[in-house]
Amino acid sequence: MSLVERCWMITSKFSVIAILIITGICFGVFVYPYMKKKREAALVSIVYIGIMSVLYLIPQQIGNFSAYMLGVVAAFLVMYVQDRRNIYQKIFLAVTFFSIRWLAVAMAGRMDDFITKALVFGNTIAGRQWLQYVLYAGTRILDIVLCIIFLAVAIGLINKAYVYKNDEMSVKELVMLIMPSLVGVTGYGILQYYLNIYEKDTGKSLTDTYGFYGTLSFVHYFISIIAILVMTTMFQNWKVAQEEQTGQELVLNQVSDMKKHIGEVEKLYQDIRSLRHDVGNHIQMLEHLVAENHMDDAAEYMEHLKKEWNEISPEIKTGSPVIDVILMEKLREAEEKQIRFISDFHYPKDTKLNAFDLSVILNNALDNCMENVSGENPYISLSSFRKNSIFMITIKNRYEGELNYKDSDLPETTKSGKEHGIGLHNIRRVARMYMGDIFLEQENQEVVLSIMLQVE
Repeated sequence: MSLVERCWMITSKFSVIAILIITGICFGVFVYPYMKKKREAALVSIVYIGIMSVLYLIPQQIGNFSAYMLGVVAAFLVMYVQDRRNIYQKIFLAVTFFSIRWLAVAMAGRMDDFITKALVFGNTIAGRQWLQYVLYAGTRILDIVLCIIFLAVAIGLINKAYVYKNDEMSVKELVMLIMPSLVGVTGYGILQYYLNIYEKDTGKSLTDTYGFYGTLSFVHYFISIIAILVMTTMFQNWKVAQEEQTGQELVLNQVSDMKKHIGEVEKLYQDIRSLRHDVGNHIQMLEHLVAENHMDDAAEYMEHLKKEWNEISPEIKTGSPVIDVILMEKLREAEEKQIRFISDFHYPKDTKLNAFDLSVILNNALDNCMENVSGENPYISLSSFRKNSIFMITIKNRYEGELNYKDSDLPETTKSGKEHGIGLHNIRRVARMYMGDIFLEQENQEVVLSIMLQVE
């Protein structure tokens, strides 16, 4: 083997390894926004590159398509082992990358084929081996650059379009999202199959015989990547619509709660007005009883008035009439269910915190507690404190079971259907309106819900 032939072989192998490493790095970049830690995405790249390097360097036993599929499966397993949340999203990432890897590299290959045939193997430089090699090395570099560009642009656009990266993906969403990827990679396989069959049967290149075949292939690869991007964008727009619908439901719930609380306040004020209207009569009656020296009857009458006053006077005073009514309702409900209700809640004054936003938080949180409190001596405890612009709400309840978090940072509920888990998600939604969040944990037989809000 001559020196120039050895240089050709080394350059060819180097370009394949370079593209392999680049695609591995791109894989890590692609999954990075969806992983908890940076090292997890780096490990995906390392495993993918390692598997593909081994499969490339050992004597060929399987085809390229199967080899790259093994590499992607290995990378998927690494993602799943490190973080078992949202498995369907990880399947989407693996399938999508497998598809865009083939499509982007094939697009670069089609452009490289055209340039290589025009410059390297053109008649004008026939017989000038070193010049051909230099041009060939240049086209290899161009191929690598084109691969980087196509992969980087495709990955960047898809990750930018995929806005709700932390949302749990369902099976239906997975099927919808991976369809363009499956169509694209299937089309790639069909085009390559006919290319190989034609070359095997005729000994000629199909792209040389029919120039439009290369152009048609490039167009198919390009449209397939666009289809993946369009479907991802449509999916995210659908998620936005869902978000808006949930927001509308939240507003309707707030309005419903508002009407309920207004009704309770009106009832309270009506009772107070009635009592004030009768105060004169009560005073006259007491004066008469005292004047007639009927002290026992006067004492009994006073006790009756005191009991009536306690029934209409709020036992819980937070600084907000709306919150007072909510907590009084929960106190009465807790007493009916023989649940000890402890409240040390104070409404933060002179802040941007809306009482009705706070009512959504308290209603949902306390309803969850009422439904799930269990064990001997059941209790619900509510407290709050403010430090500078941070307002913290802590709600505790006794719970003898065990929270099931599955693949989310919020536990599953015992509800089913439309109301499944809506309480905690409504609380989180309102908390994030105030640049805050919620945290739920279980300590022995106590569940603690912490809610942080920025109120300034």
